[in-house]
Amino acid sequence: MSGSDVSGSDSDASERVSLDGLDMDGIKVNELCDSDDSIRLDSAHESNLDGQNWPEFNLENDISNSRLKVGMLFKSKDSLKEAVKQYLRLNSYFIKFLKNDLRRLKTVCNEKCSWFIWACRLNPNDPIDQTWQIRSSNPNHTCSKVYKNRNVTSAWIGAHKAQYEKIYEYLLEVKTQNEGTTTICYLDNRLFQRMYVCLQAYKDGYRAGCRRIVGLNGCFLKGYYGGYMLVAVGIDANNGIYPLAYAAVESENQVSWLWFLELLAIDLEIVISYQISFMFDKQKRLLEAICMLFLNAEIRHCVRHLHSNFKNAGFRTKELKDLLWKAARTSTTREFDDAMDELRKTNQHAYDWLKKKNPTHWSRSHFLIRSHSDMCVSSHAGGDKYQVECGPNSQHVVDLVQNSCSCRNWDLTGIPCMHALAVIHVKNEFLETYVQTWYTKQTQLQTCSNFVCPVRGPKQWASLSNMLPILPPPLRRPPRRPIKVRRKEPDEPQTTKRLSKRVVEMRCSKCKIIGHNKGSCKGKVGQNILVKRHQVGIRTQQQATPSQQEDNFLGNLPMTATVDELRHSH
Repeated sequence: MSGSDVSGSDSDASERVSLDGLDMDGIKVNELCDSDDSIRLDSAHESNLDGQNWPEFNLENDISNSRLKVGMLFKSKDSLKEAVKQYLRLNSYFIKFLKNDLRRLKTVCNEKCSWFIWACRLNPNDPIDQTWQIRSSNPNHTCSKVYKNRNVTSAWIGAHKAQYEKIYEYLLEVKTQNEGTTTICYLDNRLFQRMYVCLQAYKDGYRAGCRRIVGLNGCFLKGYYGGYMLVAVGIDANNGIYPLAYAAVESENQVSWLWFLELLAIDLEIVISYQISFMFDKQKRLLEAICMLFLNAEIRHCVRHLHSNFKNAGFRTKELKDLLWKAARTSTTREFDDAMDELRKTNQHAYDWLKKKNPTHWSRSHFLIRSHSDMCVSSHAGGDKYQVECGPNSQHVVDLVQNSCSCRNWDLTGIPCMHALAVIHVKNEFLETYVQTWYTKQTQLQTCSNFVCPVRGPKQWASLSNMLPILPPPLRRPPRRPIKVRRKEPDEPQTTKRLSKRVVEMRCSKCKIIGHNKGSCKGKVGQNILVKRHQVGIRTQQQATPSQQEDNFLGNLPMTATVDELRHSH
């Protein structure tokens, strides 16, 4: 192949190729790319000792369209690895480096794929020359593409500051592809502060069939410039989470929540808050914002977060946890009082702590029946004015006109309970007549019939050159170490399978004593036996040999000298 181009076609698959003394049989000499061979990327050519002109990879110019060839030269191993990763990012493959040392580099795909690249240093005996060269390869993939690629990192996607300059075009593209979408970007002297997005499909789906309960939450962002994300979700007829709106803000405070909720009320057309229930995790600033904007809305707190605070107060046993959830799941005030009385008999302090919490925020027995969503347990409910007996000392009143039952399950969920079912069966009527409309198939189809249109790539976005670019927000560094991972509760699944040693007695591996480990061990280990000061010295005159007596450097000191006497003698 002397003097010929290393790129070839499928016809030379059986050709024998020799590069610097390395023989390869039956290797396809081809470019490692799925595109055609009409564009040459060898931006420069370098002549080696044998007079061959090999294509040279330019990291700055060729990285955007990485096409690799057998014989291609790279200025360093890092440049070669980045070129291989870029090729696999663009073609949706994930590989691993099977060999990766100072002289060799072998890249393979999964076990069922025959694709590989073999490269090594061009001049391994020259410590100054760090040039690497692709020696052999098989460019054919026999595996399917992957869509979860760990090579696609945040550093590869782009610079943090440059992303803010694309916000104008991105929001315009979202509005163009999804007509009616609300997108708002709030700036402070060109500095980014907040951004709000509510897609038109979310608005239509919420009005079509979602129940009138809105969940609110916020979380911190782990990006370079930090910030928080605020999210609003709804509940469909199948108790599924339905997205409504989201925003990126500078901080999770009362001002940002007020700004977010005002825009949300406009998009969801919340004119009268009497029919709306908001659920969140007892965030003080959020509670203040809701009370200011929605005077008549019902407020519910997540029982999981209530239980988390319950444990932090010192009530961690499973028995107390079950009693807390029992009180939260009850649907009548009588059942609630019985559950609280059982908790009082079990632990008076836990009862006093929970008694201070308003039950209208966390117990189904005190929820209003306007939103028809219990959010704790999906149970049946129902009603007409009939008396239904359910065993000794248990009877309920069912009202089929008001769609209500004294057990309150029908009132809470909008689905007839077992007491209502008995009345409906006696009257020989259809059950579907008494179910809330948003549980019907037609309503669910209307909720899910709204689609979010995908947006085009950044190169196809409309250019807004008449507007000054958005600058990133000022860096905010709160005290203490930045939070990278959300703090998990003790009963949540942890990322590691290693169990906690909180209740395990620690035993030292040196002294075998319980209560400490070998790092803090101060006991007797092996021959290291603690002795008294007056026992420290050398052997007596009778035990020493004549040669040892003559060579004794202590002179006239007694042979049983103490440590202090030895110290003063020097």
